[in-house]
Amino acid sequence: MNNNTNKVEISKQSKSYLSEIYSTKRRPITDYPLKLVKHLRKQYLNNEETKEKYVLDIGCGRGDVVKAFKQIGYNVFGIDLSEEAINLCKPIEVRQIDIEKDNDPNNFEKKFDIIFSKSLIEHLNQPIKFFEYCKKMLKENGTLIVLTPSWVHHKFGPFYLDFTHVTPFTLHSLRDIGILSGFKSSKVEYFYQLPLVWKYSIFKQLSKFLAFLKIPYLPMYEGLTNIKWPEEINKYLRHSNEVMLIGIYKLK
Repeated sequence: MNNNTNKVEISKQSKSYLSEIYSTKRRPITDYPLKLVKHLRKQYLNNEETKEKYVLDIGCGRGDVVKAFKQIGYNVFGIDLSEEAINLCKPIEVRQIDIEKDNDPNNFEKKFDIIFSKSLIEHLNQPIKFFEYCKKMLKENGTLIVLTPSWVHHKFGPFYLDFTHVTPFTLHSLRDIGILSGFKSSKVEYFYQLPLVWKYSIFKQLSKFLAFLKIPYLPMYEGLTNIKWPEEINKYLRHSNEVMLIGIYKLK
């Protein structure tokens, strides 16, 4: 392992970030990642054939999403700052890389059809380096998919539930960083992490209404309320409030 990368990992998030913050006790394994990648393929990738396509998941963490990409037929690889990710994602090949420092396109011997990254760029002090790296690593007709918390929907507190978050994004700034990095096409929109919303548009209106009501939920209101909703209700409340941004970028 690169000693400098290990030092950055320790100083930024500690060596046990994934095993603690993303433990299965705190974040149980569900079928959500598989639903997500199927939705992304249908909504943003034109239901493309997967067999000959290569996906790089940057910030792959414990591997839930990269494993889901593999499950539907993609050839997959991962990058993460955490050394723990290497074992957590086995047998998928994951390399420990500090994307802000080590952005050499020769880290991999191939270029990718899809680069996916969820909940990573808000952890970076210099996110433009991430976009520049992705530009180098994509095939000419490749697609970069980025998911990050929407500052408009997280500024009341959820953004800082993770102390390693440093750079918030709005719809406009996420679009602009893609353009400034040299992508020719940069589409950004709000994204609800709720499969019901993907399937039935009426549930998006319900989510907006619930967010307007400001009903307390966990973990955001821990210590401020004694209300403990059933898990599925709490999850719906949380993701109705904590909306994401999704950016779709292309080189041409």
